[in-house]
Amino acid sequence: MSARTASSQRTTLLAASLALFLVFLDNTIVNVALPTIQRKLTASPDALEWTASAYVVAFAALILFGGALGDRYGHKRMFLLGLLTFGGGSVAAALARSSGALVAGRAVQGVGAALLAPLSLALLAHAFPREQLPKAIGVWAGVSGLGLAIGPLLGGLLVEHVGWQAIFWINAPIVALAISVTAVGVASERRIRVASLDMSGATLATAGLALLVAGLIRTTAHSWSNAWTVLLVTTGVVTLGAFLLRERLARSPLLPLSLLRDREFAGASAVLALAMFALFGTLWFVTLYLQNVRGYTAIAAGARTLPLTLMTLLIAPIAGKRMPHVGARRLAATGFFVAAAGLVVGTRLTPSSSYLLLAAALVLLGTGLALALPVAAAVAVSRTEPERLGTAAGIAAGARQLGGAIGLAVLAPLGAHLAASRFGGDATPQLLQLVKGGRVAAVGALAGPHGQATAAAAFTGGMSRALWIGAGALAAAAIVSVRTLAGAENAAHALAPKPPLRELEEATR
Repeated sequence: MSARTASSQRTTLLAASLALFLVFLDNTIVNVALPTIQRKLTASPDALEWTASAYVVAFAALILFGGALGDRYGHKRMFLLGLLTFGGGSVAAALARSSGALVAGRAVQGVGAALLAPLSLALLAHAFPREQLPKAIGVWAGVSGLGLAIGPLLGGLLVEHVGWQAIFWINAPIVALAISVTAVGVASERRIRVASLDMSGATLATAGLALLVAGLIRTTAHSWSNAWTVLLVTTGVVTLGAFLLRERLARSPLLPLSLLRDREFAGASAVLALAMFALFGTLWFVTLYLQNVRGYTAIAAGARTLPLTLMTLLIAPIAGKRMPHVGARRLAATGFFVAAAGLVVGTRLTPSSSYLLLAAALVLLGTGLALALPVAAAVAVSRTEPERLGTAAGIAAGARQLGGAIGLAVLAPLGAHLAASRFGGDATPQLLQLVKGGRVAAVGALAGPHGQATAAAAFTGGMSRALWIGAGALAAAAIVSVRTLAGAENAAHALAPKPPLRELEEATR
């Protein structure tokens, strides 16, 4: 390998990692600032909800289209556009003087993220030979995953010492660095002519994903029987069904169904979705447990989730390096079983548990996911021809986002309902609402010390049930990995470059 090639690979890895760090950071950094934003901008509850949700909805809705744009117009070019869009949305949010302007800025950030998430992976797939790709993806996942976990900690520090606008201004220097690195050091891929974009399919996919994710997000604050929730979810599912029918007939589909018929690609996408289902639901409860039940500040609570991040940083690069030797099947299955064991440990938490028990659960969860997720991402892009890398990465990233949204939509309401049931059905609606959120101090102010203790036990009981379901999802991911991913004996074949789509079509005529 020439020095120039090695330098280009390192630069591409840096740019891709910075981009995904930003994407994950803005998934979580805003939540801790919401009370301050509500006071400063006099935001209504609905506007406050959309401050958090606009980013996720735009991100999830456009992620498949973002990958396809990269395939059509160039991955590096669209990646740079994603950075500029994300940076512009961050500046707009920081300068917002009304809740409406803030929501708009967050939506623009989500549009940028929909380009960055799939195309950062596509750039890696172009820069690294297939046998080196798992290691590169391990580093990418380890560094960028830092953003997800430190968001609450960094957000708390910035809000407390600088101001809520700083959670958006912090993105500007990172975006500037990523743009400079990409423009100067990332090589443009060899362009392969692809057919024109399927705009009808793109419209249906974007609308369906937006409606479905918006409906799923509502379930964290509204019941599944809420009229708007039912309407959004139902319309989203019907629209996505129409999208799949359209793709079967399209000459140049946005979502090539042949990808989904590839056993390993479909398996990799499925386990990514299952993993995020468990992770997002788990982080939701852990955050409420630390802040509301144990009484830690947002900064202190964020610091106590760092074992999860540290394991990602340490283990993910190792997992990618070992994949060609151990095999995707064994590595992913082992990782998911270890992560499931972490959630099982978490089910033992009580209102008075030692922090060491939570730390052990997070270490196991972080270690397991760090072993498995880079492997699944590597398989997804390794099974794809060059002209479909952006689309394949978009499907994989979309599976993660949709899995996380469903995890929140299922686990958060279920745990809250079980907590309310344990507290007692004859309690007032006000008390039950406080119990569902683990706000035990507020319950104590209304119902006394005994009520506070009962509420804490009820919330942790509901959390425990939700974690059991998350552990089941991770165990299912392990089983899917065993049944669909390649073993060590087939690792070389799994990582071998696939021929271009045109050659495959000609060979089968």
